Amino acid sequence: MAMSRLILPPPLSLSGIVRYFHIEHADGGVLRMPAMPFPYLGVLLSGDSCAERGGERMASPRSFAVGALSRPISLRISAGAVFASAPLRLGQLQTLFGIASHELTDQIWPLDALIGRAEEEALFDSLRPGDGAGQWVEALSAWIMRRLARREPPGGFDHWRLPAASLFLDSRTLAEQSSLSTRQFERRFLARYGQPLRDMRRMARFMRAMGGMILGQAGSMADLALDCGYFDQAHLSRDFKLLSGFSPREFAQGLHGQSNRELDLLRYDAREKQLVMDSVDADLREMRADEATDVASVQDAF
Repeated sequence: MAMSRLILPPPLSLSGIVRYFHIEHADGGVLRMPAMPFPYLGVLLSGDSCAERGGERMASPRSFAVGALSRPISLRISAGAVFASAPLRLGQLQTLFGIASHELTDQIWPLDALIGRAEEEALFDSLRPGDGAGQWVEALSAWIMRRLARREPPGGFDHWRLPAASLFLDSRTLAEQSSLSTRQFERRFLARYGQPLRDMRRMARFMRAMGGMILGQAGSMADLALDCGYFDQAHLSRDFKLLSGFSPREFAQGLHGQSNRELDLLRYDAREKQLVMDSVDADLREMRADEATDVASVQDAF
C-alpha cells in the first residue's frame, strides 16, 4: 500500500491530551493495527474504511472515537481514502467526553453518539477537503479546545499519579496508596484507562517491546524479553503474537527487512519515530488519574 503521511505534534496547550496528529492519504489495501492502550479520534475525509477482526467487521463512521484495543485488528482502506486522526494520551476519553473509557474498548464509536449530531456536523464541515494538513490540525485542535473549555469541573480530584513501575504492584497495595478500597481502585482504573490493571501490565510490556523493534534498538529476542519485563523469550513470543498478530521475528523482519505492507502504519521516518515513541514513553512513564471520579455511561453522555 502506497501512502502519503504527515505526523505533526500538538500545540502545547493540548500536549497533555493529544499525543500527535496523523494525516494519511492511502492508495487502498489492508493495514494491521496492533493492540494499543491509547484511544484516538478520527475523521474520514474521503473514501471508506472498515475494521476486521476474525469474522467481525466494523464499518468506520465518517467521524469516530476508538477506545483501547485489546487485540490487533486489520483496517481495510479504499483507494484514495484520506483521514485525519488525533491519537490521545492514556485516559483522555474520560477527560473529553466524561464517559468510562472501558465502554469504548475495542469499539469504533460514531462521534455524533458522544457529542450530538449538530456538533459533529460543525466539526466535519470545518475540515474542508480543499484545505491542507495544517488547516485540518488547526480545526481539530480548536474543536478539542472548545470541548475542554465547556466541560464541567469534575466532582473531585484524586491527584493520583501512577508511575509505570507501580503497574506491577498488587491491587491492594495500589489501592491503599490511593486511599481507596481495592474495589474502588479497580473500578476507577478501568474507567480511566479502559483496561483492568492486569491487562495494562501486559500492554506496557508489549508496548516497550514493540517500541524497541520500531526504533531498531532491539538486540537478541532473549535480551529484549528481559529488558521489557518478560519472564523469558517464550513469554515475549506468546504475548507479542497475541497482541500484534505476528511473532517478534516476523514483526522485525516485516518492518526492517522484507517489507510487509500490512505494517505500513508502524513504519516511520526518523522524525516520526521520535515524536511517536516519545509520546508512548511519556505515557507509560507516568500514568495520571487526576480525574478518576465516577463518570457517566456512553448512553448518558449528553
